[in-house]
Amino acid sequence: MGRMVVMRIRACVVAAAVVLWQLPAAAGDPAIAREQLKIGYTLAQEGKCDEALPHLVESLRLDPKAITLINLADCEEKLGKLTDAMGHWVDARARAQAEGLRPIEEEATARATALEPRLARLTIVLSPTAPKDTVIERDGLVLGAPSLNIPLPVDPGAHAIVVKVKGRDDATTNLALAEGESKRIEVEPGPPAPVAGAPAAPSNDASGRRSTSPLVFIGFGLAAASAAVGSVTGIMALGAGADAKDACPDRRCRDQQALDDARSGQTLGTVSTIAFIAAGAGAAVGVYGLLWGGKKETKGNDASVGVSVGPANLSVRGTF
Repeated sequence: MGRMVVMRIRACVVAAAVVLWQLPAAAGDPAIAREQLKIGYTLAQEGKCDEALPHLVESLRLDPKAITLINLADCEEKLGKLTDAMGHWVDARARAQAEGLRPIEEEATARATALEPRLARLTIVLSPTAPKDTVIERDGLVLGAPSLNIPLPVDPGAHAIVVKVKGRDDATTNLALAEGESKRIEVEPGPPAPVAGAPAAPSNDASGRRSTSPLVFIGFGLAAASAAVGSVTGIMALGAGADAKDACPDRRCRDQQALDDARSGQTLGTVSTIAFIAAGAGAAVGVYGLLWGGKKETKGNDASVGVSVGPANLSVRGTF
């Protein structure tokens, strides 16, 4: 059956083309249109529909004829341009009726009927929350509101749906349809677009300076407090130690009071030692916060820090 259809259309094409080539040029039927049709027909017979197509389109533009339309529709169908082919088969049928070419009319009707179920159909639905000024493009073609919510014929293959709204990023949906496939898709606008002139995100440049980390305040605060406690208790321990040495020569105390004073001096010494250890730990936390704990802000030299902890003081020096 398929070969019979091809033979019928070829017979129609050849017969009509021969008649057309023999006719003299007339108003509305320039010779250049006939020449373009001859070139397109020859290329199509050689299986070069992609090359034939521009010549057939040019012939149709210069002088629309039913014979040109069926040649054009046949090439488009072979190239997978099914929606264009359907439109030209329908146009060929109407023009063939006007020109009194019954064989071409019948062929165009049969080919359009056979092509109809092969068309893919796509239904695009816009989200109900989308603004009224939303614009929808399908493969670069703007679709009006009447073209939404209904299955529209499309060529099989890949398609891109773009949703555009002023003040928002474009939202693109890519999909593919096979021959005869029907698909329904709901689309919505993209997120709000970045505001022009908005502050840029903080730089991650390794040479940038860092903002002050909370660890700096915590660490150095702890270090200062601990150093103060260590200094006070250290002085008290030294005094208690001197008294204990007098009251307890050769580590033998005269009475219970002297023994208690000696033990108190030892306790103060232990507290002082622990306090200075805590001061050192706090200083280490503060230094960590200076060097690595903060966020980078502006370019500059790397921070350099020096810390010293003494029996009665805590000092920090360097560049930040």
